[in-house]
Amino acid sequence: MTQNSFGPLSAADLEANKAGRLTDSQRKLYRSQARAFRKNELVGAVMAAVVAALLLTSTGPAPNAWLRPVAGAGLIVLAVFLLLRATVLGDSLTWDLRSGSVETIDGAIGKHTQSGREITFHYLDIAGKRFEVSRATYDACPEAGWVKLYVLPRSHKVVNLERLPDRPIPAGSLDSPGAAVGEALSLLRSHDPTQVAEARAEMSAMGNAWNAERARQGTRPSADQLDPRPLAEAILGTWRMGPTSVSFMPNGTMVATLPGGRQQQGRWSIGADGRLHADAPGLGQAAEAWVAGDTLTVAENGQGLSFKRATGA
Repeated sequence: MTQNSFGPLSAADLEANKAGRLTDSQRKLYRSQARAFRKNELVGAVMAAVVAALLLTSTGPAPNAWLRPVAGAGLIVLAVFLLLRATVLGDSLTWDLRSGSVETIDGAIGKHTQSGREITFHYLDIAGKRFEVSRATYDACPEAGWVKLYVLPRSHKVVNLERLPDRPIPAGSLDSPGAAVGEALSLLRSHDPTQVAEARAEMSAMGNAWNAERARQGTRPSADQLDPRPLAEAILGTWRMGPTSVSFMPNGTMVATLPGGRQQQGRWSIGADGRLHADAPGLGQAAEAWVAGDTLTVAENGQGLSFKRATGA
């Protein structure tokens, strides 16, 4: 599902941005920013002109006096350039506002900051390109995932962001997540920011898929699909989920075998409320449980874990 709400990046403007244009509200916002920038350039032009005049009219002796007219001439050129850009030529943002066009770039999102003495710069990294953004925009963007970034072509100002659906995870990743996670972790150590962002997006997708699968498993099936026997009888035996297994014995003891072969013993019972009470890892102290066919499901707060009956159990 596409998510569009990112605080300063307005969902109300997204449809127009998708069509490749700015909205009136965005034009108004960025026009005020462009005016502020042009005002700063005018101030800079005046300051450069004043310093140039002082240098060119100074007649007193000084070391390297020959540099004064050279520096003064350079400052005059700078003052003229700033004046022209502020009044006639226009800066990159002004040209973007004149055209009103919006471009897009897709990829996995990366985020980083750089701190100076008095200010921290915030950046988004998308598909090998870097965009400086405000703190508010930076905080509003997702930490990981696949996104479509909407930017102005000349100033590279980020005007909106759309969260794209997760890409399909490799087959079998939910059954054996260790290998997929290990590969993603190795990419996180890469010096390539694009690879790091893509690895984080894949791990985020796996987490989302895992949560969705647990929610699906946590939905209790209809009565005709459940094992007709009492739960205390139907649960007996050994059940597996990936490298983990749990064995329930008739005497109320249980053995959980964890990844790596380490075992942990405990006790189990079915309470008067029909819930499974156990002290094994991953099962919690008390949870809903049911057996349907060859599957044992343990669920709590709408999230389920499903175990398959071990062959011959």
